[in-house]
Amino acid sequence: MANLVNLVHVACDPEVREELLEKLWTNVHNAREEEHCYQFEVSVAGDDPNAFIFYEVYKDEAALAWHKEQQYFLDYFALVEKFGDKVNRSFKTYWVEDK
Repeated sequence: MANLVNLVHVACDPEVREELLEKLWTNVHNAREEEHCYQFEVSVAGDDPNAFIFYEVYKDEAALAWHKEQQYFLDYFALVEKFGDKVNRSFKTYWVEDK
């Protein structure tokens, strides 16, 4: 089975950026230690320091589901929800194709 890529787009209001990034980096550094998380990169838009893309590669759907059950992810996501309209988040999953 091919690896799963989770591509997440996040944009935030400037006043919540630092607090959001604090929780985000805790999530990222812990996720990178997960056995079935093969890559987790954070990119900042060149024209907007408050817009990000997360490029995450997991072994499969089960590995992503496991990640989403971890306390560091739950803490990050709770903060996103707390900020409401100050954080816009969307994601789409892809499968790595290699012939």
